[in-house]
Amino acid sequence: PAPVAEPGRRPAPPAVVAVVVTRNPGPWFEDALAALADQDYPNLAVLVIDAASDQDPTPRVAGALPDAYVRRIDDNPGFGAAANHVREVVDGAAFYCFLHDDAAPAPDAMSVLVGEALRSNAGVVGPKLVDFSDERRLLQVGESVDKTGERTSLVEPGELDQEQHDAIRDVFVVPGACTLVRADLFEHIDGFDPGIDALNDDLNLCWRAHVAGARVIVAPDAVVRHLESLGDKVPVEDRRERLMRHRIRTMLSCYSRWHLVRVVPQAVLVSLLEVVYSVVVGRGRQARDVVDAWRWNLARRDEISAWRRKVEGFRTVPDAEIRRFQLRGSARVARYLRGQTGRGGTRGDQAQAAFRRLYEGLRT
Repeated sequence: PAPVAEPGRRPAPPAVVAVVVTRNPGPWFEDALAALADQDYPNLAVLVIDAASDQDPTPRVAGALPDAYVRRIDDNPGFGAAANHVREVVDGAAFYCFLHDDAAPAPDAMSVLVGEALRSNAGVVGPKLVDFSDERRLLQVGESVDKTGERTSLVEPGELDQEQHDAIRDVFVVPGACTLVRADLFEHIDGFDPGIDALNDDLNLCWRAHVAGARVIVAPDAVVRHLESLGDKVPVEDRRERLMRHRIRTMLSCYSRWHLVRVVPQAVLVSLLEVVYSVVVGRGRQARDVVDAWRWNLARRDEISAWRRKVEGFRTVPDAEIRRFQLRGSARVARYLRGQTGRGGTRGDQAQAAFRRLYEGLRT
């Protein structure tokens, strides 16, 4: 028989496991751990997954979180693949909260995220991300994407937080520094894609959540300080190529086959325009990155096809409906036209003007 609740006694809040993935964490790690120790959420456990750090972080974790569990793995497969170990270790949790090792949530952040997930019936919930050293500076409050998965932030870099973005809203992507995911949804969509070793793993996860019919929202009352130390670990050139190749992988694996017939030619055209533009302004490395990103995905076409079959297996929302949540046009081309990719002097200005004329002609 079902247990009878005692009169006047509240049911226990849903169990949450904070999953912190770390590798060679810096001096900020203690601050991030202390922030988890200070959470006011009453049913929170912490799992630290260490991806082959040079030094065992267990003593550092024990100093701030004596009850946390540390799982060390022998290699560094990337954030998503490492985070997937939660499926082997944890049983019975209602939510997982995936965190970078340089993310420090405010004391009420977990309570706000879980409360909003329950209130809004959301599958994925993200917080307001602010600068680690200056909480007045916004980093992210969710992101939009275009049809190819190119991301567009809803805030300007370094924008002052004046509560202008504090409304709860549906977004396409919750940046991965702190992401609350319903545990049954995470299992249903098969966790993170292990083929994405770093960068855009959050895009891939959120896109599949949309396909499965889950809401993805941002709850700005939950505030998380983020150092963005990944930029120090991944060189700029490598970062650009990984973002590109993982964005393309996500597009190829999350659209149905027939929708790809419509989107892929457009994505290829934008990539060709970017290659031409990069060559004209003397950015040969950027042109190579675009070509290499496509080549990387072509070499893994069987693996991507297998993932697309998985996605089709749990699809409840058609691509046409998902496209309604995406930006019109190309976010990447729009950035070029606005000059947000950097200037190359007179030659770059001339090339950009020519690129604008070419794109407007094609668009017409």
